[in-house]
Amino acid sequence: MPIKHIAIIPDGNRRWAKKRKLPPIAAYKIATNQKRAREICLEAKKQKVQVLSIWGFSTENWKRSKDQVKEIFNVIENSLDDLSKNHEKDKFRFIHIGRKDRIPKLLVKKIQYLEKVTAKYKEFTIILGIDYGGRDEIIRAINKAKKTKSQVTETQFSKLLDTKDIPDPDILIRTGGEKRLSGFMPFQIVYTEFYFLNMLFPEFQPHHLTQVIHDFHKRKRKFGK
Repeated sequence: MPIKHIAIIPDGNRRWAKKRKLPPIAAYKIATNQKRAREICLEAKKQKVQVLSIWGFSTENWKRSKDQVKEIFNVIENSLDDLSKNHEKDKFRFIHIGRKDRIPKLLVKKIQYLEKVTAKYKEFTIILGIDYGGRDEIIRAINKAKKTKSQVTETQFSKLLDTKDIPDPDILIRTGGEKRLSGFMPFQIVYTEFYFLNMLFPEFQPHHLTQVIHDFHKRKRKFGK
């Protein structure tokens, strides 16, 4: 069975840094390291995965210190710059999910630029969640639905979400050893297969993604049948 969508919750960055007596930003830089991040994306594409989504910054992450939030956005901006440099070679479509009204304007410009220049690519899509929260997404979708005069169906509601026209995740990977979803795509993951990995995200490598994919192909999915 082909894999349409893999979602990743990259947990454990701060714990990784703490173990090595490093500032948290050191882990975020490794997490978004251009070489490793690109290798993970290319491995997904090589394995015929259509969509790879990663949660970069949640709506709850605003609770962190202003300095740390600023550092995280700087790291995200740099990672978007790296994606922009390679988009013609790697041929991926980029999509942002989450809010754009609260994040830095420069970051919004870089997101919109990357979305525009990669829109022509259809084979492989990279989704990055920035200021994304599942409950926030659902509330925003409900407010959109209120504007319609007729009763909204499940299919219609899904098209009001940030992931409209994106297939629901087949696989959700969470690193860091925690066994919870923390609000990542709650509407979309009703039949998703979960993989909770004990490794911290800076330790996650392309071959770990391949191992998850191989295990997934051994599972039998019934979808309620």
